[in-house]
Amino acid sequence: MRIFKYLLTLSIVLFCLKGNSQHVASTYAIYGIGELNNNALAHNQAMGGLGVGMPQRFNINLQNPAWLTYNQLSSFNVGLQGEARTYKSELENGSKKTGSIKHMVFFVPLLNGKWGSAISLLPFSSADYEVGGSSEVANATPTESTNDLFIGSGGLSQFAWSNGFRIFKSTNIGFNLMYVFGAIDKQNQSSLASDSSNIGYYTQLSTNDTYKSVLFSAALAHKMKINETHEINFGITYQHPGQLEGSKDAFLSRYIENSVLQVGSPMPISNEEAITFDLPKKLSFGISYGLIEKYKIGLDINLANWTSNGSNNTLVQNTQEFILGGEMTPDSRNITNYLKRVTYRFGFNYGKLPYLVQNNSINEFGINFGASFPVAGLSTLDLAIKFGERGTIENGLINETFMQIVLGLTINEKWFIKRKYN
Repeated sequence: MRIFKYLLTLSIVLFCLKGNSQHVASTYAIYGIGELNNNALAHNQAMGGLGVGMPQRFNINLQNPAWLTYNQLSSFNVGLQGEARTYKSELENGSKKTGSIKHMVFFVPLLNGKWGSAISLLPFSSADYEVGGSSEVANATPTESTNDLFIGSGGLSQFAWSNGFRIFKSTNIGFNLMYVFGAIDKQNQSSLASDSSNIGYYTQLSTNDTYKSVLFSAALAHKMKINETHEINFGITYQHPGQLEGSKDAFLSRYIENSVLQVGSPMPISNEEAITFDLPKKLSFGISYGLIEKYKIGLDINLANWTSNGSNNTLVQNTQEFILGGEMTPDSRNITNYLKRVTYRFGFNYGKLPYLVQNNSINEFGINFGASFPVAGLSTLDLAIKFGERGTIENGLINETFMQIVLGLTINEKWFIKRKYN
């Protein structure tokens, strides 16, 4: 218990210090509210994000909160994420590395086997990009063009309360109640390509979008035993379409090129202007099959209806994501061979990003693997590694290849035990 308190305090301090750090540095985060996050913890990420139809006894499942009834130990989970990403286009290449705290989750079985509850702090979206380009000035005679640079930072976080309830012997329901908050800063810099002056100036449009809102999702899970050793699990989650509400501040300023020296005073454009961002209706299906305490394999299908909103200032498309993965523990009770007590995981994911770029779909494919290493009692050190690729260099787009590493620590303990003897 004392170790848990120390870790919790340290994690909160670190999260507050690095709360604005980025988890994903994708050029495609320039659209909408940035790169959207899923709720996958390290053990889920090692299977490609699998979890809607897969219960876990010793790991917290935020993919489908209805499965929380199967966790009988109080748990605390904290995760770190590092990423190396390479960018390729028809004109140039680049790379970037990032790292930060990814998540913190605290779970308690309030009614053993009947009600499990978790609170979590996770990223909802992140914007960390720097993209250059050029464009023609409309109605200019003679023809004129500009050199443009788009820079984004910040992101949104979510504080969630997740609950699972057993309503029948093998059927559970659950829900997530999420408070989303945060801010995204954007700078759009532009200078005339034909500027032949010795000094050179560029104009910068700076915006700060601040959001906060409450979202809700519901879940259903069912476990079906085939015999004493084999089982099939089914899961469904539904996220109600929501709307992020916020405000926007924007101003225009002028700078001398290759410096931070500002010329004149900023020109306000908007002050606390009301803005909204529509989120889609999401439906996820999951199924898994396994030999109890040995292995599980599963499939998740995630669907999101973006086109029914229509009020966002960007082109979107409906998305589908397919995840196939599994886990295996050779012998969880073996006390002489440590490697046989390790849980090994793998997974593949393929899907579309919601934003259309120049009317082109951006697809992503990932190969995932990892393991949970026992460290003390039923606690584990969880590792997930992902190799992924998205986009293409055709049609003026950007191809991204990346490697993500997520390191998580799950502390499992049995608390609130009533003493039998004084």
